[in-house]
Amino acid sequence: MKKKILIALAVVVALPLLAVAALFATRETPDGPRVEAEPGVVGVEAGGAYAWIVRTPHGAVLVDAGLDAKGDAILAELKSQGVEPEQVRAVLITHGHPDHYAAAGLFPKAKVLVGPGDLAMIRGDKTHYATFGKIMGALMALPPGPPAITELRGDEQLEFDGARFKVIATPGHSPGSVMYLYKDVLFTGDSLMRKKHGVAIAPSLFSEDSAKNRASLRALEPLAFDKIADGHAGVTAGAKAKLARLLAGS
Repeated sequence: MKKKILIALAVVVALPLLAVAALFATRETPDGPRVEAEPGVVGVEAGGAYAWIVRTPHGAVLVDAGLDAKGDAILAELKSQGVEPEQVRAVLITHGHPDHYAAAGLFPKAKVLVGPGDLAMIRGDKTHYATFGKIMGALMALPPGPPAITELRGDEQLEFDGARFKVIATPGHSPGSVMYLYKDVLFTGDSLMRKKHGVAIAPSLFSEDSAKNRASLRALEPLAFDKIADGHAGVTAGAKAKLARLLAGS
């Protein structure tokens, strides 16, 4: 009996360690704690994932909000730009995994938006978590989601304080994954990321449906963009051509 308990404990300890090891083995080296995608668009590392700050004439819009529920890096960057939390107009969430929404509730006047199908995930539903998410979700508490969230259709044109964003549904990494196009920067979350000299989708260990994720990228072909700003690697220039090479190999 004692031996069985020890084995069970060893498995409990080993699983998260193996999951984290897999994460770092497949992860592209991030650009650093702060990266500028273009003038007025800055990403900050916020607990293992990038939160992107888009300056507007009278404040800012965030794309994703990291895993740090206190939002220290986000708040520090906003302060350095002279933006108060009350001046954040919107938080656009690319998908419902906790490393992308944790600090979204810190901005009292912001409209929080998430893709179709991921609202339930932010409210605690782990049904659609991939293998890595299920392991980590069993071992750690989810950060609380913001009290009010609007669920998108996935094809909207949004405008906040003069900043315009196009919403593109790209399900697969999660059921409601979306991207946001702002000027020539495409915010991709975890549905398309830098990988070595190109771009790639996340490994199946981290995605609910990798085949669906890859297929959904066809929706990006008509769009005009040069850079992607993703959730974990940072900024990739020449991304449209790199995406074409990825899809040509599908």
